[in-house]
Amino acid sequence: MADYNLEETKILLRQVWAFLLIGLYGIGIFQERSVLLQTAAAQAAESVFPDIAKVIFFALIFVSFLIDIVEMREDKNRAYRFLFLSLLAGGLSATISAAQYNALALIFGKS
Repeated sequence: MADYNLEETKILLRQVWAFLLIGLYGIGIFQERSVLLQTAAAQAAESVFPDIAKVIFFALIFVSFLIDIVEMREDKNRAYRFLFLSLLAGGLSATISAAQYNALALIFGKS
């Protein structure tokens, strides 16, 4: 019974982690779009997007730490794997999402 609950917890935490990572990349795309548009509304939103990205990034780090705690109960050799992955993927999220937005804008002819 305890293994079943542990597996459910891991699945739930990984889903939350993936949702937060998608949200972080989405905020990066919106931030890049607002920088390229340079309108008055975009300038107001420009100050909000970095704050939202910081909150989502720290939530991502917290969830990855919880995932690592749950996984360390099974195997101590897999310690801090998600935390390292979150630092890497979350730290590069602004760069990657900006490159993705620029590539899609180039493909679809919007610049």
